[in-house]
Amino acid sequence: MRVLLMSLMLSVAAVGHAQEGFPLDGTWRGQRVAGTDTPVTIVMVLGWDGKTISGLIDPGPKSIQITKAELIPEGWRVKIEAHTKSGEAISFTGAIGKLGAYDRTITGTWIEGARSYRVRMVRE
Repeated sequence: MRVLLMSLMLSVAAVGHAQEGFPLDGTWRGQRVAGTDTPVTIVMVLGWDGKTISGLIDPGPKSIQITKAELIPEGWRVKIEAHTKSGEAISFTGAIGKLGAYDRTITGTWIEGARSYRVRMVRE
């Protein structure tokens, strides 16, 4: 009986892990660092409604609405666009790593205004 119960519990856990949903859903955290600048933490909350990707950068009173986001299955690449409150363009392009894992990553380039940063985001 115990063996049957353990087998059932393991199979349920495996199915739950395999059904992570849309690869970009969730909260993502990373840092942008350039030269000797103080690192700036970036938080993105992304969602999928079955048709479009939406979300916020740095949720809270100073949040920035994502204006365009795209998932490109070939190479599991991501493109995200937004504008700061002052109108500066933000873009982030990267590739998803550890695709089957809960704590998957997106590693790429964050461009804000005229500055470019190498960023690694981790899903929390």
